[in-house]
Formats: sequence, structure tokens, C-alpha cells
Amino acid sequence: MKPVAAIFRLREDQAVEMSKLRVFMRRMFAAWLCLILPSACSVNPRFLLPIASDQKLEAFLAEEGARLLLVSENAHIPMRYNFYLVKFAREDILGLSLGGHDIFISYELTRRAYTQQGYRWLFRHTLAHEIAHDVLGHAGMTHEPTFNANSITGSDLGLLGPAVFYNYSRTFELAADRKALEYWQRIGWDCRIWIAILENFLAQNYLGDAAHPTEERLRQAIEVCNSADRPAAADGRAPLTN
Repeated sequence: MKPVAAIFRLREDQAVEMSKLRVFMRRMFAAWLCLILPSACSVNPRFLLPIASDQKLEAFLAEEGARLLLVSENAHIPMRYNFYLVKFAREDILGLSLGGHDIFISYELTRRAYTQQGYRWLFRHTLAHEIAHDVLGHAGMTHEPTFNANSITGSDLGLLGPAVFYNYSRTFELAADRKALEYWQRIGWDCRIWIAILENFLAQNYLGDAAHPTEERLRQAIEVCNSADRPAAADGRAPLTN
């Protein structure tokens, strides 16, 4: 039996290596394409992202994404969505939505969320937010992109080549938060956890940036949570207030 088991392990290892090779070749081709046709990068930068391969985490991400999609406005087309693990160059980038039903989530966040409950809620917070961007069609809308010293750049994402990346506006980011909170409530996840996440950001002096102002996101979350038609907390705590 040992030789057979060894053969299966070898085949699994080979499959993983082939998957990594395909990702590497896709990125190299995309980088070459950017050099000869720069407009391709500005149109479709998703091909340049540093995609990670991990079957266990990919299945976990897809399962969590499916739960959110089932309560979304796109519940009738879940098969059109693709979820990707990405090793973003900047560690505080947790997720990304570029339209086309492609959702990109931090590999490191997903890895921690798989085994740690605290990170799992941050993971669900991020995933719901990015799905909301896609459902709301933000990638295809005309808007005023936000630029400042803390704006996300192509190099922050780990994009190869001269790719162009535009940040969503504050209005779009807040709209995605509000829609994502609706999904949480439809599933039955406690919106106070969402609020606690943002409060923890502030406690760590993470104020966000012009497009993701933590204090404003927190105020909106408290408003949405308080206005939700939900039963009183079992522990008897009073509703959250400003």
C-alpha cells in the first residue's frame, strides 16, 4: 500500500506544481502583453494579479461566497462568479472587486479565517463588501475616483506591468458597506460584529483613507444596525447608539 500512497502523493504534488506553473505563465504572458499593448492592462488588470493556489482555501472561499450570493440580488446567477485568492503586495488590502463577477480576497486573511473565528468575521466583512461592489455594478459606472497619499496603487496590489488601477469613490465604498450589511442581516449574522470590527480599526489607529474613512463607515454601520428590523438581543443589551 505504501508505494500506491506515494504515487498518489506524487500526483497531488505534481498537480499543485502544474497549477503554480499555469499561474506563473499566465502572469508572464499578461506582463508581455502590457509591454506591447499597454491599453490591455488598463482594461483588464485582473490577469496581472498575484493569484495564489490552495485548493482547501479556495473551496472555503467559494463556500462562504455562495452563502452571501444566495441572499443577494444576484442569487439567480451564482455560477457566473469566480473567487480568487491573492497575495496582495500591501498587507492591509483585504479584498478587491473589478467587475465581471470576479472577486479577489487576500490569501493571508483567508488562511487565518479558515482556522480562527475572529479573522473569519473580518473575512466575511471583506467578502460581503466586495460582492456588494459587484452587485451594485460599481466597476462599470462613471464616478470620480479618489486619489490621495494612501490611495491603493497597482504596485500595492502586486500588479505586473504598467497596469492602471482606479480607486472607487467614498460614495461607492459606503454604498458597498450598506449593501453588504443587508446581506449579513439576511443571513442572520449579528451586525454588531461588523461594528466591532470597525471599532477595532479605530482602536488600532487605523483611520482608513479618503475612500474608506473608518469613522464614517462606523457611523453608517451603527445607523444601519439600529434601524434594522430585528428582535431584541437575547442578553438584554440596549440597542447601539452614536
